[in-house]
Amino acid sequence: MVAHMRMLLAGILTVASTVAWCGPIADQFAWGYDGVKWGLPLADLVGMMPKGDHYFSTAPGHRVYTVRSDAPLLGVPREGTRVQYHLGTDGGVESIAVGIPYDRREQLLGALMSQFGAYSIKRDVGAATYFRWPQDQQVRITVRVSRDPRYGIAEFWIDHIVNATPKPSAR
Repeated sequence: MVAHMRMLLAGILTVASTVAWCGPIADQFAWGYDGVKWGLPLADLVGMMPKGDHYFSTAPGHRVYTVRSDAPLLGVPREGTRVQYHLGTDGGVESIAVGIPYDRREQLLGALMSQFGAYSIKRDVGAATYFRWPQDQQVRITVRVSRDPRYGIAEFWIDHIVNATPKPSAR
């Protein structure tokens, strides 16, 4: 009986310590975003959201599926925007880009800093500025905004990093 209690206690402590190492970004996005889990195959994604659009992409799987979504993100309104689901080489969802109205970019940055702390990297690449937070377990978040406000674009990216070495990219 004592041996069983010790094994049970060891199991609980192992699970508790694993959860304790998880930061706020992984707490929020470790399983995916808005009901879409990391690795979800395209056929299942289309089955969940049949009114999307398919495009070729620069994602590793060369495929992106986009759907309209007005659901707020961390309290930031997103009327008239889309969510992009980028597929990896295995055919599953690997990155998600949530569109944000350009005029809400500062509100989004404020909400992210309030919830996850300060971003660790800010850099300009081409026509965009990138704000990246430290990777938390297998999740990396980035805000990408165009620098020219005339035709402003703002996106919140969630990347699921499946290998130990992050891929080189602007995001």
